[in-house]
Amino acid sequence: MTSEVVILNRGAVAIAADSAVSMGELGSKIYNTANKLFPLSTVEPVAVMVYGVGSFCSLPWETVIKEHRRELGETTLGTVEDYATSLVEYLAKLVPHVPQKEQRDRVRLTAVWELEMIRMAVTGLLEKNFPANHHPSDLEVCAEILEEINGRIEELEQHKFIPGLSASGVGTQLNKAIRNWSDFVDKALAGLTTNSTIKRRARVMVRASLRATHQSPWVSGMVVVGFGKEQLLPALSHYLVDGVVADRVRVWQVNEVQIGLDQNAGIYPFAQEDMVATFMDGIDPAYRIALNGFVSETISRFAEFFAKRVQGALSTKEHAQLHSEMENARRAIVRGFQESLRAYREKENSGPIMSIVEWLPKEELAEMAETLVNLTSFKRRVTPEAETVGGPVDVAVISKGDGLVWIKRKHYFVPELNPRYFESTQVKRSSGIV
Repeated sequence: MTSEVVILNRGAVAIAADSAVSMGELGSKIYNTANKLFPLSTVEPVAVMVYGVGSFCSLPWETVIKEHRRELGETTLGTVEDYATSLVEYLAKLVPHVPQKEQRDRVRLTAVWELEMIRMAVTGLLEKNFPANHHPSDLEVCAEILEEINGRIEELEQHKFIPGLSASGVGTQLNKAIRNWSDFVDKALAGLTTNSTIKRRARVMVRASLRATHQSPWVSGMVVVGFGKEQLLPALSHYLVDGVVADRVRVWQVNEVQIGLDQNAGIYPFAQEDMVATFMDGIDPAYRIALNGFVSETISRFAEFFAKRVQGALSTKEHAQLHSEMENARRAIVRGFQESLRAYREKENSGPIMSIVEWLPKEELAEMAETLVNLTSFKRRVTPEAETVGGPVDVAVISKGDGLVWIKRKHYFVPELNPRYFESTQVKRSSGIV
């Protein structure tokens, strides 16, 4: 995992990224040496940050970005979105470097992941809904599995589908990756009863998962930010990249920001966002969710208690009407509570902060971005959870006049011992190679 922050106002962009990278099957090994922030152009002030999985399939992001930068050379593009689109198109050119075996492995991993989520959900429901001395029948188990699978399909179909990833194409890839689907499902749902309907719907689910624009555990974030040739104010374009399936890159845009008349400034955290949200909102996101749940649950219990107390004095119709009115009142109270929290946030926290960010000079923007990343790092260091944010923080400021200026930047070598590296880099930069 990681923590990255982009802060934009009319004058500049500040970018900060930590250096932590998790390795190993369980992410148990953490190193604080990863590079996540790179210039994207040798001519225009545009940079790209990456987070999540540290590679595009088996190709390191650093290699991909620097090769694309070399290919661009002195070519300039009009907008940040044009640079982001150019990088996405370059990923498509790399598909021949992604072996078919790697694509088939990704399909199998997705199928295992989806079915494992179903197995865990159904197992939990069975333990909750059936007492220890009652074993559910095969029919009851199959009904629970089918309900969970259909619910997941409905959820996936709410997303857009990746352009060019047809159901038939994904189905063909699925056939190549998993030869015996029936045995595969039985193994993935080990301990649960299955039937032909479950296996058929499970296939529909996995096929939808491979086509839909939803995040899997193997997703990478790609944030392009800065100024295009035609832009006097900064912009940001955020994409998610999620591997290659059936020779198509699973990539889609999440957000696009343009500083201008409608927006004077913005603070955007990526990956681990909780501490930035706490700073901006004045309340931890998890605590806010728990508080909303507590208010809703408290009102519901009071309404239920009151309804039981007056049930004997009301007709069935009147009692049903009371239930309906109290439910409407509960929803109105919860909405009002949420609106009060939002208004407080904007008045006492995020609003005043953004009014200052709008006018911050470059140096202060850089310090703020670095501090927000360090907040997340400090939180991970003093809590029992893994320190998935840490190490040196790379910080850069991008402005139209000065271009990309590094405020802090780590090297994997001692700069004083490698003067020829900087000499060759300067030559390449002057010729548009880096």
